[in-house]
Amino acid sequence: MSKILLVITTYNQSEYTKLCFDSLKKLNDNFDVLVVDDYSTDNTVELCNEYGYEVITKSEGKGLTHSWNLGYQRFKKHWFYNSSGMDDQYEYLIIANNDVLIPNGAMNQLLESFYQWPYSLIVPLSTTYGAGSNAQFQSIENYYQGMAPSCNDPKYYQEIQDKILDVKEQTRKSNNLYMLDTARMKMFNGFFFMMNKNIIQYEQNKTDLFKTDKIMTKNEDQFNWDCLISNNDFPALCKTSFVFHYKGVSTFDVFDNYTEISNNVEEWKKQRELRGG
Repeated sequence: MSKILLVITTYNQSEYTKLCFDSLKKLNDNFDVLVVDDYSTDNTVELCNEYGYEVITKSEGKGLTHSWNLGYQRFKKHWFYNSSGMDDQYEYLIIANNDVLIPNGAMNQLLESFYQWPYSLIVPLSTTYGAGSNAQFQSIENYYQGMAPSCNDPKYYQEIQDKILDVKEQTRKSNNLYMLDTARMKMFNGFFFMMNKNIIQYEQNKTDLFKTDKIMTKNEDQFNWDCLISNNDFPALCKTSFVFHYKGVSTFDVFDNYTEISNNVEEWKKQRELRGG
């Protein structure tokens, strides 16, 4: 069975991290959890220890892209160590925010898409709000009728995935391949994305997959256009996988004028210090 490294990025907001961890404990998939924490000042690290999840901590806040690259480094390390007989080789890497709820079935559907299609990066559906700027592609309401408003309520996140799988089974019986297909996209939202080993060809250097000049926002856009689309390796949407995303918890609630300052390193650090981070 394919093994996944699930990297959860955190910075404070431990109440949402706990909800995320609770959803992970209900999953049947073959995965390990690695938390990369960007110098939280709340009880995030203690929470990781309480749940038994390994956590990488930092001596100062260095931003989301730095956390992504640390997760990639772990993935790559355990991939190459397999030649030495290690049994914890990872074939897939998921990078996710801490403000997501992952239902049973979501990861498995992403895996099925990788088995069937030659993509390097695949993402799930979410709510219109959760998909954010990529709602035109990733919103569940674009593909399934009658899911709203329940899909916007986090307590129904597992029920939504179950309903999708019911539709998938009905679709198979009717031979309507549209709903089973994996759609190519021009962009994706970085709250949750899954990659396979093909991504090594897009490394910036031996340790970084993502360019470090975008410390908080637009990092997925840069990776998408500079690496994927420029090589005709479009990101893909799995229409039978759903992940609930609270959105705005791990980023936009931290700073005012977030988009303007988040990729200005000195201003970003100054604002974090003012906010007690």
